[in-house]
Amino acid sequence: MTPAQTRSALTPSDGGPNHVLDVKKILAGMAEARLAYQPVVDLDRGEVVGYEALARFGNGHRTPGPWFAAAEHIGRRAELEATLLQQALTARHTVPGNRWLSINVSPGLLLGGPVWSTLLDAGDLSGVVLELTEHEHVENLVRLRRRLDAVRERGGVLALDDVGAGWSGLQQVVELRPEIVKIDRSLVARLHEDPARMAVAELLSSFTERVGGTLLAEGVEQLDELSTLLSIDVHLGQGYLLGRPQFGWPEVPPDAATMLASRSRAERQVGSLLVEVPTAPNVAAVGFLGDELPDVALLLDSSHAVEFIWLRNHAGEGPSGWTRPVTSIPTTTTLRAALCRAMERAVSFRLDPLVCARADGSVAGVVSIDALVSALVVSATS
Repeated sequence: MTPAQTRSALTPSDGGPNHVLDVKKILAGMAEARLAYQPVVDLDRGEVVGYEALARFGNGHRTPGPWFAAAEHIGRRAELEATLLQQALTARHTVPGNRWLSINVSPGLLLGGPVWSTLLDAGDLSGVVLELTEHEHVENLVRLRRRLDAVRERGGVLALDDVGAGWSGLQQVVELRPEIVKIDRSLVARLHEDPARMAVAELLSSFTERVGGTLLAEGVEQLDELSTLLSIDVHLGQGYLLGRPQFGWPEVPPDAATMLASRSRAERQVGSLLVEVPTAPNVAAVGFLGDELPDVALLLDSSHAVEFIWLRNHAGEGPSGWTRPVTSIPTTTTLRAALCRAMERAVSFRLDPLVCARADGSVAGVVSIDALVSALVVSATS
């Protein structure tokens, strides 16, 4: 597009919005863009945990693309982003409860100029999620990391938008270590119909957790998409199904809330499959645990921590069995993650029960691999 064509597109002659003029008015304080807020939902609990601030322009409260293009055209993109950033930072004090506010920022504008100055002037950034947008590659990642470290030191959190499309790829996740990784909506759409998309979402979820972050699926618009995200243990979601942007603080819509309540994450955690088993100080004591020899027992050390798991040898007579190493997981571990943990063990130990521990470290019981697989099959077919 030539400069003349660009000017024509930004300043129409048919009575439509004059985007350049609107931008100039906003920067001069003669007009103001409105901020709409879209909820981010914790899929584990079915509750809103945060909001994304989204700029809306003009009388029709249109999405910001043309206005940002106009600001870019006149060389004032950084000023417009700084103005919207300041507006969102002011609004964060009205966010209800303990919910956070996500604010979009172009990563290149954090390297200096009005956007960075606005963040510095904001002081404490607790409750703020800085969401890096745009698909442009940032050359100076070292300097960007320093800026983001400073944001974290002030209490802020980092999110990386549109992972799986454009600049926001796996390299940026590794380099920047965001606390929240937003999977691009193109990978969420029709997730339930496409095994390839599902595989990518599972991969990103596992990868994100391994580098210390949480995956957020954006663009969730269908109940089937939400159901699939639950089945592959994605923990955060955003999209029209979970709440449209509003000039206020929306909650989870009834249809989505009903599904989240009926597909409670607790039902798909190993804690729902626990079986209590007896404990003994050593192998010799197993034979004295009761009238009937148990199939499984836990052997404790002198500090009452689980040292080994004992499995009965049904082919033998008397207190015959095997002492095996322990694989311990939290009771809140998802069924899928628990099975993956079991399969990571040596072949000779893969079918041994998993020992489950409570948050305080005490032993809650064991989960058999058979029960785990059965529960996963039921979950996948329900």
